[in-house]
Amino acid sequence: MQERIYSIPLTDALNEDCDCVMCRVAKTIEDSNIEYFLGPSMMEPECRMVTNNRGFCPRHLTKLYEWGNRLSLALMLDTHIEEMRGRLKRRTKHFKVSGIGSGGAKKSVEKLTDELDKIVSSCAVCDKMNKEVRAAAGNLVYLWDQESEFRRKFAESKGLCMPHMKLVLEESANELTGRKLEEFVRELCNLQSSRLDELNEDVHWFTQKYDYRNQDAPWGNAKDALPRAVKRLGGE
Repeated sequence: MQERIYSIPLTDALNEDCDCVMCRVAKTIEDSNIEYFLGPSMMEPECRMVTNNRGFCPRHLTKLYEWGNRLSLALMLDTHIEEMRGRLKRRTKHFKVSGIGSGGAKKSVEKLTDELDKIVSSCAVCDKMNKEVRAAAGNLVYLWDQESEFRRKFAESKGLCMPHMKLVLEESANELTGRKLEEFVRELCNLQSSRLDELNEDVHWFTQKYDYRNQDAPWGNAKDALPRAVKRLGGE
């Protein structure tokens, strides 16, 4: 099945000391998609139609630029900007104020901003990447169910960031049923609760270290508590 191709990245992530298994896999998927859109596929009509219409979010536009293949990016942006110009001209052509106090101006502006929202909020990389990350989340649940070694390592891992916990829980309901589903949810929640307990302790001690009475006390695991908390709550 298509989603099972993410078994190796998931297993590799479990073997690394990372704060979130899914964040590590998502990074691999993201890099693969940046390379995909800058590679030979960007010359294919079907791919170019997608990039023309969807464009790229600010994050991925920056990553595409930093990747270094400037000609491929320029070719995509050339036709994407042409598409945006046409859409904007069509919308502004019908922009008009009709009657004082009729609300016509406001409605016209709303239609124009709706069109701009479609332009600036869509992203070809995000669309493709999100489908693949969701498939990988389902694969994580599948591997937990099918491979005892994967299940053991996952139980000993640092778990997931909160956004990816939500995603994995959503996919668990598609992969498992009955007692298996109940068991997975319980184990995942116990793992997450345990890691949050540890993080909470470290963040609290981080705050206490700013009390002059604790200035000579050891930091323990609290010195990097803040960046770990940011990753746990928001992902990487």
